[in-house]
Amino acid sequence: MRRMLLLLVMTIGLAVSGAAHSEPLIIELTVASDINPATASYISRGIEAARRRDADLVLIKLDTPGGQMISMRQITSDILHSTIPVGMWVAPEGARAASAGTFLVYAAHVSGMAPSTTIGAAHPVMMTGGMPGGEPSEGAAKQLETLTEKIVNDAVAQIRGLADKRGRNAQWAEQAVRESITATATEAVEQSVVDFIAATADQFAEQAAGRRVDTPAGEVTLETSGARIESVEMSWRESLLSVLAHPNVAYLLLIIGFYGIIFELKVPGIGGAGVVGLICLILGLYGLSVLSFNWAGLALIVAGVAMLIAELYTPTYGVLGVGGLAAFVIGSLILMESPATPISRPLILGVAVATGGFFLLALGAIVKGQRRPLAIGIGALAGATGTVRQRLDPDGLVHVDGAVWSATCEGEPIEAGEEIIVTEELAHMRLKVKRKE
Repeated sequence: MRRMLLLLVMTIGLAVSGAAHSEPLIIELTVASDINPATASYISRGIEAARRRDADLVLIKLDTPGGQMISMRQITSDILHSTIPVGMWVAPEGARAASAGTFLVYAAHVSGMAPSTTIGAAHPVMMTGGMPGGEPSEGAAKQLETLTEKIVNDAVAQIRGLADKRGRNAQWAEQAVRESITATATEAVEQSVVDFIAATADQFAEQAAGRRVDTPAGEVTLETSGARIESVEMSWRESLLSVLAHPNVAYLLLIIGFYGIIFELKVPGIGGAGVVGLICLILGLYGLSVLSFNWAGLALIVAGVAMLIAELYTPTYGVLGVGGLAAFVIGSLILMESPATPISRPLILGVAVATGGFFLLALGAIVKGQRRPLAIGIGALAGATGTVRQRLDPDGLVHVDGAVWSATCEGEPIEAGEEIIVTEELAHMRLKVKRKE
């Protein structure tokens, strides 16, 4: 009797354990931004996590205006090689799967859309209009037309291949690329663009259940009814990279970095401007490193800034200033090599106007100062008071009369923050000071 009771308890335990183990699991990822290297890294990590946990489905909740073709191709490759089925769900209501997002939907093993969502407009984005100051030449226009045709044909071939593999509407997919057509959720289901409409993730799981899909491991029947859904969020690194990978953000950080460092060089001493400038410059360059940028554009921006600085030190009555601003604007326009990630033209215009205005005011102040009588020397600074900026032992930096000076002290060292009095002006713009009593 005791043995029978023990056997019954073990049977019930194994049944409960087996039931718990067999509970379907869905790993949910959320993409609500441009398709970029951070997105590709996030999805790749999510698919790998699902594989390690032997999940039944990777569900990607998608809301994107599009993004980089390179990142899109990496994601579609990960989906095609995934042994865990991948579902693409355009959600929440009002979301869209535009441009590169359309390719991702077509690559998925099973796809759905929430009500009031759209898909399509997958025509590759190309820059037009040529260089600033005029229309492109006939030869350049022909080359641009040929390049555009090649890119479009390549995109059509890719999305038709995905459509054939997943049994979706290849003709509509080609029109989405060539003519930028779009479809609502209802239209997409009617035209076999997606499989069904699902308002929630649970509805997606229920409607996906029982469907047969092909994976590199063979045909799989989706067992997602009543599945437990676990969300995997972006890591802090992926979130940071997603922000930095936006061309406008990378460009602004780059410009802030340049001017922070320039200001620090203009006003000697270690201060906030230099630290902030260096950090922004590094982050901006990191953002550019994951984008397809043009070295010539970056070189023109650096050269433009250098010419503007030279205008301040050796005024040429606008020659270097105008040249520097022109190089700055042209470099900004061609900085992004990929037509899918252009920098906002209004942003470039705003930065150029602000930069030109700043240097115009600075140049005006220099010219105005040159017209004043020279007021430097013992007669001007003898007896003036100030504060120590960098410890005097005996040499250091002091702040006197609104400027930072190299100085040497009399007697014992003077700590930063203490007040001093100028006793003498030495050669090479140096001051001799003592502690203020």
